Amino acid sequence: MKREDSISPAASPSHAVAGAGWALALLLAINLFNYIDRQVLSATLPKIRLDPTMLRPDDPWAQTKLGALTTAFMAAYMLFSPLFGRLGDRWSRWGIVGGAVIVWSLATGGSGLAMGYIMLLATRCLVGIGEAAYGPVAPAMLSDLYPVERRGRILAWFYMAIPVGSALGFIIGAQVAEIAGWRWAFLVVVLPGLLLGILCFFMKEPPRASTQEGQAQEPASSYWNILRELGRIRSFVLCSAGMTVSTFVLGGVATVMQLYLFEREARFTITPEVLDKLAALRTADGTAIIPLAVRQRLTQLPAGQSWQAAELRQLLQEKLTPQEYLLYSTWIFDAATAPGSWTNGLIGLYIGGLVVVGGLIATLAGGLAGDYLRNRGVKGAYFWVAGGGMLVGFPAFVALLYTPLPWGWVFFFIAVFFLFFNTGPANAILANVARSPIRATAFAINIFVIHAFGDAISPLIIGVIADLSSLQTAFLLVAFLIPVSGGLWLWGRHYLDADTQRAEAGLKPGDEPH
Repeated sequence: MKREDSISPAASPSHAVAGAGWALALLLAINLFNYIDRQVLSATLPKIRLDPTMLRPDDPWAQTKLGALTTAFMAAYMLFSPLFGRLGDRWSRWGIVGGAVIVWSLATGGSGLAMGYIMLLATRCLVGIGEAAYGPVAPAMLSDLYPVERRGRILAWFYMAIPVGSALGFIIGAQVAEIAGWRWAFLVVVLPGLLLGILCFFMKEPPRASTQEGQAQEPASSYWNILRELGRIRSFVLCSAGMTVSTFVLGGVATVMQLYLFEREARFTITPEVLDKLAALRTADGTAIIPLAVRQRLTQLPAGQSWQAAELRQLLQEKLTPQEYLLYSTWIFDAATAPGSWTNGLIGLYIGGLVVVGGLIATLAGGLAGDYLRNRGVKGAYFWVAGGGMLVGFPAFVALLYTPLPWGWVFFFIAVFFLFFNTGPANAILANVARSPIRATAFAINIFVIHAFGDAISPLIIGVIADLSSLQTAFLLVAFLIPVSGGLWLWGRHYLDADTQRAEAGLKPGDEPH
């Protein structure tokens, strides 16, 4: 990786730079795997929860520890983003991106090889460090490749990877975990990531826009000066505040949504057929995997009665020794799924499918709507689109919490659609109100803020509330932050147009055009 000591000034492009389409395609593919790698964890949490090598079955803080896996990732992601954002304003951006993808892909594979909870926690931190080098650099690079009037839709295409990648992460994670075990869900995504990382080193470094056309490259500002400048841009502050609240909700909910629905909807039963399945489990030499003594104790459970996962877990702890639970509980849960019950794989398939469709359409539609309104003179157009979507999505999310499946999927889809509607407009705001020389750093600071006070802490907080009460209560409390996010975005509409004009002219807050 080489430092760009001399960057020739270029005005903000009036049209797409040569090679912009290929750059967008590669960055979109990488972003896709970025979110696949993130959500594979969420899709496999029910299996990890049942794996006694990861968590004790009677661990009273199991939900908290599961939430901490995402918190660890986000902590590393947000802490290292400012460093890599700063490097992205001064060094080869494709080199940074390529190295980042390779690092997080290898770390994802390490998650599948983890031999205990602490090792799994450490690998999630490494994934966060790798993604921290990508998050702030990629959107800043795209902003230098496309003109301001197209950034809404371009960034919508780029961030389309959030719903699609997240959904594929749920689908891949859940299905592979059902077929081959949760570890393979992490291992299967390693090779594609490595190949995408290698491709980055063959891409041509794009030009950077100067502060003003014909103006010499300005000397590097200190981080403190950049923070002061961004803090004076009201659109940037309010957009980051709205994104922080939104990220708190979406990050926390996405982490445990599959676990929540599995615990709420899945049913288990012990019947003669289940006992026959367990008896038929044999090792290669014909030895029964589940000993007869264990199967006999299972017959003491009420035949034909169905239980939720938490209820069966408690019953098994009463009937089996800790060692027996450690060895055989996973087999029992797999065999005891009640006929017609929602399974982890089926729930993951529905979540993935609905997030793909709803999130994809919403992300693209939000970007197009923002550009459409902006180019027709609507003041603060991107803020209107972002804030309005959150206000509409709030009642749908609450309804999901009280509607059993399958009808609950209707409200799930509506909530997903409107909670993703802001993705393109919100990121277009960040790109448009930050001057090009500090844009990657601005994205990095935004990443730090929204994750430090958003999804770095929300899974842990949701886990603590769930351990003290229930996931239902935790989700309901978090839901009321959705309209708060919408209100912050609507507030920002008063300042967006002036802040955008100032940034495109290469001026700092308070500067006047010459």
